[in-house]
This record gives sequence, structure tokens and C-alpha cells, in this order.
Amino acid sequence: HSGMSCGLNRLNLLALITWQTMNFFAASNIFGIFSNLMPEWRCGSGPISHNCTFYAKCRETVTFAHVTFHSTAYEFDWFCDGAKYRAISNQVQFFGYFSGTLIFGFASDVLGRKNLATFAVALGIVATTVSGLVHSTILVIAARFVIGLAIGGQMVAGCTFIMEMLPPEKRMFSRAYFNWGISRMLLTAICYITQEWRHACFGIALCCMPALLALLFIFPESPTWLLSKDRLDEMRTSEKKIARIAGVEYVPVNHPKPEKPKSIVQVMRSGLWKRLLVLWVMWFVAATSSYATDLASSRLSGNLYLNQFLFGLVTYVSKVILGIVDTAFPAFSRRMLHQGSQVGAITCFGILAVFKLVGYNGPLMLVFNILGIVFVEYTWDACYLCAIEGVETSSRASATGSSSCVGRIGMLLAPLLAHIDHDVPGFVYVIVVVLGSLNLLQSYIFLVETKGVKLDEVHIDGTEMRSQDDEMEHLKQ
Repeated sequence: HSGMSCGLNRLNLLALITWQTMNFFAASNIFGIFSNLMPEWRCGSGPISHNCTFYAKCRETVTFAHVTFHSTAYEFDWFCDGAKYRAISNQVQFFGYFSGTLIFGFASDVLGRKNLATFAVALGIVATTVSGLVHSTILVIAARFVIGLAIGGQMVAGCTFIMEMLPPEKRMFSRAYFNWGISRMLLTAICYITQEWRHACFGIALCCMPALLALLFIFPESPTWLLSKDRLDEMRTSEKKIARIAGVEYVPVNHPKPEKPKSIVQVMRSGLWKRLLVLWVMWFVAATSSYATDLASSRLSGNLYLNQFLFGLVTYVSKVILGIVDTAFPAFSRRMLHQGSQVGAITCFGILAVFKLVGYNGPLMLVFNILGIVFVEYTWDACYLCAIEGVETSSRASATGSSSCVGRIGMLLAPLLAHIDHDVPGFVYVIVVVLGSLNLLQSYIFLVETKGVKLDEVHIDGTEMRSQDDEMEHLKQ
């Protein structure tokens, strides 16, 4: 994997762009911030409000004020009596996401990373386009389910595929420079340019095309997966194609004999259950925290587009800083990343809970919200890296799939927390602090260090995990 001046060859770059495109599609999960947006209204020349009692009693013309985005909720009247459809559309999409991580995680272990990743991307493009064309609430919600299914598939099969294409030292780089921050800014930009949910759907679908083209016409199947299936001739062919794309000379390497793929039950029986339980708690807390706080962020005062763009921009910059720290300080471990970020999140949301308690609503609310969300994003990085690096090849997609599923359960709970938060201000922040504290404790006691691990040499007992230094020595010989 040698090559270009910044240590990136053509294959690395292509893999990273594909990863960013799939990551961007996952931002459809927060499209609800825009598509469920309801403007305030006034009855005749009365005051502007969100009060449904006024709306029901109004005998004059109802006019909408400050329509910042022509949302699905605005078009289909998902407010007052129809408000339930806003919640349902979110829940249905997350249920699709939940199902997608489950189905695609196990299927990609059996049928191949590339095949399932390609199918998930194609399905996402079709479903997003269709959702922008239909004209009934039921069909929009059905399309949202399929979009959720496709996102789940991309994040499990696609993420595993790209990570297996990248050398260990580029994994953190991928999350630093090609990340959720860009995705959030791009989604905000599309919504700002189109100002309308149907056109925004077409824009999202169009932006996902590069990933589909790269998967269909450029990438071979993952050699790591082929090795785990004992398809050695195909693995060599795949490695040769990878070397050709990367622009480097192909040098055959003898890989250790892979183990047969394991189902989640076999993974649990194999002695890996402790490691899985730790991962499951990490994913559950990260998902509940991030989605609950994202939902709460829509109630922040100020310009919608500017706020969302700021969330994306600060997230991006913070990930770049994290990437630099990870490279510059080899001693900066995955445990440090997870536990340090968790402490940061607990602190920020603890402060926000106090603000809510004393009734403070000034600019510091936005500042600590952004900082808190950045720390939660850092815990996500630790979740992905530990799930991929801490599990042997034969169980990897099952482990990431099951972890992701547990995370989605947390996401399904998040709207309920936000609903309670509406009546009990600060409730979301208190829950995030409590969950975060429990997560910090279990991570400190049980989380196994995995930095610099070579993915096809991970074994359950951890004794054969190769460090990055060993790997470099191995390459020099």
C-alpha cells in the first residue's frame, strides 16, 4: 500500500471517496431535521405560534410564517392532528435501518462484502428517488423504510468492505478526513439549495452515484473475505487487481489459514461474548446519545441551516484533529479515545442539564451542544474501530452487524426521550450523562486495546494480534 506523496495511493483514495459517499447516504437518517420541519402559523392577523388549539378553533385564513424549507410535513399537513406521522416516519426509517444492519451483516459474511455493499447502494439510490416522486403519506413512509434498510446495509457491508481494503494505519485517517461532518454539511447544503424535500431527495440520490459506479466497475471482492472462504485463487486475482489500481507492484504474501465464518450464536459460544457485550454497551450508548441530542438540537434558536452547517463543520475539524493526534502519537490508544471522549460528553451534557435546570437559554447552549455532539462522535469512532479490529475475520460482519443492531435499539428509544424532554426540559441531557457514566465504567474495566491490528490476523484470545510495528518489520523482511 505505498504510493502517493501523502501516503495515499489511487486505491486508498478511491476507497476513501466511496466510504464518504456511503457515509453521506447515512446522513439521510437526520434528513428528518429538514423533512419533518413545521413552520409556525397565524390565524388571520393573530399572533404567530405553534399552538394547535388556536389552529383547531381558527375560523379565518391560516397563513404559515417563515417557511425555511418546504418539508414533507408541510406538504402533507403532518402537524396538530397529523403530527404522529412525523414521529412514525422517523421510527419506520430507523426500524428499516435496524433490519438492514441485521440482514446485511450476516448476508455479507456468506455472500460477499462487495455484492452486498453494491446492492445496498443501488437500493438506496432507487428508494430515495422513488420517495421524491410519490404523492401519499403511506408511500412516503414505505420508501423511508426501504431507505433505512439500504443505509443499514451500507453501514455494515460497505463499512466492512472499505475497512478491509485499507491498511491499518489508514483506518483512522479514513474516519478523520472522510466523515460524518462532511456528510452533515453536504446534506445541509443540498437542503439549502433546493429548499424543497422532493428536489432534496433527488440531490441525495445523485450524490450517491460515485459509490455505485466504483463498486460496480472498479473494486474487486475483498481479499480478506475471499481468504476467509478459502477461495485462494480468486484472492490472488483480487490482490493483483488491487495492486494494479493502487499503481504498486504485486508481491504475493502468505496469509495465515482463515477460520470458517461464524454465526452470532457461534461467536457468543466461542468465548468472544465478553468482548461483544462491551461493544454492545458502547454502541447502545453512542446511538442513544447522538440521536437524542440531535433531536434536541432542532429546538435550538437561530438559523436552521447555519446551526446544522456548524454542527457539520465543527465535527469535521474535530475529526481531522483526532486523525493528526492518532498518527502523531502512537501511544494514543483506542481505550484513551473512547474513555476520554466519554468523559468530554458527560461533562458537556452535564453542563447543559444544569443550564436547563436554571432556565438559561443563551449562546453557551449552542456551544456546549456542539462540543457534546463532537465528543459523542469521537465515541462512535472508537465503536467502529474496536468492532472491526477486535474481532476475527470469520465473525467480523456478524459482530459489527449485531453491535449496529444494538445501537439501532438505542436510536429507536431516542425519539421517546426527546418527547419526554419536551415536558421535562433537560431530561435528554440527564439520561445521556447517566448512560455515559455507566459506559465509561465498563469501558475502563473491560475494553480490549486493538490499535494497529492487522485484520486477517485477529484471533479470539488476542494472543496473535499483531502490532503495527511488528507488521512494518514483517514488510521489510
